[in-house]
Amino acid sequence: MAGKKRKKRAGATTRGLATPGKSGKRAARPPGKGTAAAPTTAAGKAPAPPAPEADGRELLDMSQAIAMLKTTRPTFYRWLRAGKLKGMKVGRQWRFYREDIERFLRGQGPRIDLAADIGPLLRDLREPIAPYGPTFPAGAGGDEAMEAARLMIHLGAAMGASDVHVAAQSDGVHVRLRLDGVLHAAATYDARLHPAVVAAWKAMAACDIHETELPQDGRILIELPGISDTVDLRVSFLPAYGGEAVTARILRRDEIHLSFDRFDLAPPDLEKLLRHIESPNGVVLLTGPTGSGKTTTLYTCLGHLNRPEVKLVSIEDPVELAMDGVVQVAVRQHPSRTFPAACRAALRSDPDVIMVGEIRDAESANLCVQMALTGHLVLTTLHTSDAAGALVRLVEIGVVPFVVADATRLVVAQRLVRRLCAACSKPGTPDAGHLEEAQRLARTGGLAWDSLAKRWHEPVGCTACKSTGYRGRSLIAEMLEVTPEVGAALRRGAGAAELRTLAVGQGMTTMAAHGILRAAAGETSLAEVVRAAASL
Repeated sequence: MAGKKRKKRAGATTRGLATPGKSGKRAARPPGKGTAAAPTTAAGKAPAPPAPEADGRELLDMSQAIAMLKTTRPTFYRWLRAGKLKGMKVGRQWRFYREDIERFLRGQGPRIDLAADIGPLLRDLREPIAPYGPTFPAGAGGDEAMEAARLMIHLGAAMGASDVHVAAQSDGVHVRLRLDGVLHAAATYDARLHPAVVAAWKAMAACDIHETELPQDGRILIELPGISDTVDLRVSFLPAYGGEAVTARILRRDEIHLSFDRFDLAPPDLEKLLRHIESPNGVVLLTGPTGSGKTTTLYTCLGHLNRPEVKLVSIEDPVELAMDGVVQVAVRQHPSRTFPAACRAALRSDPDVIMVGEIRDAESANLCVQMALTGHLVLTTLHTSDAAGALVRLVEIGVVPFVVADATRLVVAQRLVRRLCAACSKPGTPDAGHLEEAQRLARTGGLAWDSLAKRWHEPVGCTACKSTGYRGRSLIAEMLEVTPEVGAALRRGAGAAELRTLAVGQGMTTMAAHGILRAAAGETSLAEVVRAAASL
C-alpha cells in the first residue's frame, strides 16, 4: 500500500509536464484549454512570423538581415560593432529596419535619428573654422552627428590644439580645446545629442558603438581640407556620469619636425645630451608629468640615432608615431605583451638601442638597468618632479642603489612653458612677489641673477594668439649627469635635495632657473615660469 501511495504522489507531481518518451526526448505538451497548436509547413517546421512594422517601416530580424546582405554572422556582428549598421534590441533579439539595410547596400552610412536640433552646434563649430579655409561640405554623408564630430576635429587642428575634450555637464555637453597646455571652451550643445555624437566618434575610431559601460581606445586618421594632408588622433572613451567623455590627442604629421634645433637648449646642455645618447650603453632617463614633451624628446633622440648601422627597438603603449628604421612594439594587456615581457623578447632580437615608453613598476625598472649593464643604450621615462627625484624613485621602487649609479648616465627633467605672442607682447615689470621668487630660484638653481638681461615682457592678447597672449611653447629642462660623485652619494643613501645640490655645484642649471633665463630674455612671462615651477 505504501508503495502504491508513493507512486501516486510521484505521478501527481509530474501532471501537466512534458515527460520523457522512449527516445529520451521530452514529448511536446498537448495544447490545453484556450491554446491552439502552431501551424506547420510540409517540412514540419513552423513558418517565419510576418515581419512587424513600426511607423509604416518594415522590421527584419537578424537572420533576415544577414540573408539580405548575403554575408556571414561574424562579419555582420563586426559591421554592427563598428557602427556601419544600425539596429535596435527588443529584449534579447536584434531588429533592423529594411531601409537601413538598403542604405548599407547603397554604400551609405546608417540613418541617425537625433533627439534635438543639431543646427546650433554645427554653426558654432563652423564659424571659428571659416578663417582657416574650406571645411567639409554641409551635410557630408547625410549624417549630421558625424559632421559635428568631424568639425570638432577640424576646429582643433585649425586652432593648433593638442587635445579635444568632449564631456557632459549639468548645463549641457561642453567641447573644449587644449591650446598651449591650457583648456579653452569651444562650444556647448544639447545633452540629448550626445549619444549620437559619441557614436560618430566611435565609428571613426573603429570602436564598438554599442559598448557604453567600459572604457575604449581607438585611432583616427583623417584628411582635413585646407588644414593638413593627414591628422592622426588617439581617442579615448571614458564612461562617466551624464554620458561618455571623449578625449582626442591630435598629431599633425605635416608639423612633426624631430630636430634638437626646436628645443633651443643651451649649448652645454645640448652637448651633454648628444654625448650620452651616442654612448654605447647606459640609461638615459627622461622625467616629467604627462604633457611635458617627454615622448617628443624620446622620438627626437631615436631620430638622431636612426642610421642603417644601428638597430633601434621601441616598446610603447601605444605607438605614438610610426618611424621608418625603428622596430616598434605596441604593449597589450596580454601577459606576453606587457612591458617586461616585451623587453625580454626585444633582447633576443639583437638591438643596439632600446626605447621603453615608461617605467611603471619594479620589474620594468630592473629590466631597464639590466639591459643597460649588458651593453645596450636604453631610453626611457619616469614620472617624477625633477631629475634628482628620479634617481631616488628608482631606488624606492626596488632597484639596488649601486646598480642605479652604475647603469644611469643622464637624467633629463623637463616642462613646457607658453611662449609670449610676438605680435602683441609688450615690455612690463613683473609682480614684486614673482621677482622675489625668481631671485631665490635663480640663486639655488645655478644661475647668476645679476648677469641676467632682465628684458621682462607680459602677455596682451590679439587675433594671432586667439586673445590668450601666448603662442606656442618652449622647453625648460635640467640635465643631471650621474658623475662618480653623484653615484657615490646615491650609494650611501643621499636624498633628492642633496643630489640636486651636488649636481648644481658641478654645473647643472635647474629647470626653474632655465625658465627664469627664458623669461629674462623676453621669451615668456615670469608669471608663466613661476606657475610651471610651482610643481617642483
